Amino acid sequence: MNYDDELLHRCADGVASPDELSALAALMRDDRELRGRYLDLMNLDTALTSAADVRMDDASSPAATSRKFWLRPFTAAAAGLIIGISTVSVVWAYATPRQTRMQELPLVDAGFESGSHIEINGLPEHPDQWSADPHEVVERHGKIIPHEGKRMLRFLAASTEGNQVGSKWSGSDLYQVLALPGNGTRTVKIRAWFNADTEKEASFHVAAVAGAGTKADGKELWEQRHVEGATLAYARSMASVDHDPSTWEPVELTLQVPPKARVLVIGIAAFRLRGVSVRDWFPAQFVDDVSVSISEEVQP
Repeated sequence: MNYDDELLHRCADGVASPDELSALAALMRDDRELRGRYLDLMNLDTALTSAADVRMDDASSPAATSRKFWLRPFTAAAAGLIIGISTVSVVWAYATPRQTRMQELPLVDAGFESGSHIEINGLPEHPDQWSADPHEVVERHGKIIPHEGKRMLRFLAASTEGNQVGSKWSGSDLYQVLALPGNGTRTVKIRAWFNADTEKEASFHVAAVAGAGTKADGKELWEQRHVEGATLAYARSMASVDHDPSTWEPVELTLQVPPKARVLVIGIAAFRLRGVSVRDWFPAQFVDDVSVSISEEVQP
């Protein structure tokens, strides 16, 4: 194997040093054949990542038409070259892929196991604890048992005053306010599990709003979630559960938060049944096993 081919293979294996990558780039500027061997080696027709446009410098060749290729991911140190070849220049960049750092956020009493006090307060007045409309934490209801652990939360009413004829409130709400770690653009993922014992369609949602400030700003942040420019990010995910009380259904939410985001409000709700009397608005609707994770790309 000659020196050129050795450089090509070291690059493909992800073990080439920065000096070797620079040397290979210099050789390929003036050697079209070497460029072709490089492209073949990268197996561009089946690659998955790192797009590059290639325009060959021979206008009489069929390859003169600009084509987009995809460079397969490198192994080992995962170093790579991103190619841009035009009629006047060859540009090389040494690319180091980013790594993702993920962590679970410390949601208080995520499975409602501790029996800690939950405020009957609707909107979140205090961080690091649940606040909710009327509810109860139970160990079992008919065929429904907790998704995990020994307890689950049952929604009871659509407001802190209870269910009332003519009430505009359609959902029984549950909230918690969390601090957001990290400094860059981050991805927040929330999951909650739901169940219901009813022949009618039971619907739930998971929502989240992110903003600047501190956890003490949670109530105001939630109230302004639909006001343009008042928050940094907001998302909502809804789902209906099946009619089998022995199975739980997940609702998942993904929210991209910008660097300035420092606080997150999670809102979980069960919606009252339609076409029933007030006393039957929330016959048996449950949530359990809530989790929150956050991931951020970091330069290795």
